[in-house]
Amino acid sequence: MLKAIALDMDNTLLNSKKELSVTNRDVLRYLNRKGIRIILCSGRPFATLKPFLEELHITKNDDVCVCFNGGLVRLVREHTVIKATDLTKEQVEPVYELVKENGFKLDIVGEDKVYSLTEFGKSSYQTLIPKLMPFTDTTFDKVPAKLPIFKVVIAGEPDMVDAAATAAKSLKNLNVARSRRTLLEIMPENVNKMNGLKAALNFYRIPREQLAAFGDEENDKDMIEYAGIGVAMGNAIPAIKKIADITVPSNDDDGVASYLVDYFQISPTAIRL
Repeated sequence: MLKAIALDMDNTLLNSKKELSVTNRDVLRYLNRKGIRIILCSGRPFATLKPFLEELHITKNDDVCVCFNGGLVRLVREHTVIKATDLTKEQVEPVYELVKENGFKLDIVGEDKVYSLTEFGKSSYQTLIPKLMPFTDTTFDKVPAKLPIFKVVIAGEPDMVDAAATAAKSLKNLNVARSRRTLLEIMPENVNKMNGLKAALNFYRIPREQLAAFGDEENDKDMIEYAGIGVAMGNAIPAIKKIADITVPSNDDDGVASYLVDYFQISPTAIRL
């Protein structure tokens, strides 16, 4: 029987409008009340997860979330870090040089702030998380030298991100993955959602066999393979559907709730209580 549920956010739990549907919300609240651990596992910073954690009532003292694709695993209520892996500015320099050479656009993401490099033109990254994280338009030389960097991102039209993904294959000692067709994320070498979930499950003392993980994109691959039940959304890329144990309806059709209602045999009456 499942004891934990890991959920990617964009295009998985959230619909195309980046909203949490009432159906998904109510089913997850019900399971949370029943003691099932709901773990938001996203490339997003904590600030952009917090409103959804509160909406889902994931606010207990020992509730955990996974941010930055596994780069930061922390308690929800207190800033207690379970696991953190970041980059230095020096380690990011090869990415900066690649961006400069190819004319891509780059954002550098710290825990609480994004540094949007404008020397090559401002990217579309800020439109993906509006108002939830402060952005500073700057240049690479002005990024603080001692800033802990959890990831850097290249955002833009899919064709540009395709080119960036190809160019990024030359990078060493970094993990490069797409979290959507318009976003490439570059992180420390051993950072991925699987390793983030390992830390979360170790904290909860739950074996991976009792975990279900839901996702749709390249950066969800490791956690879907790791989980006892790997679940692909109906809108997932083909590579994710291929490795998943099951494919459910799309994020716009409440695929998360649909699967969980069937798995746990939840009655509509119970959800409304």
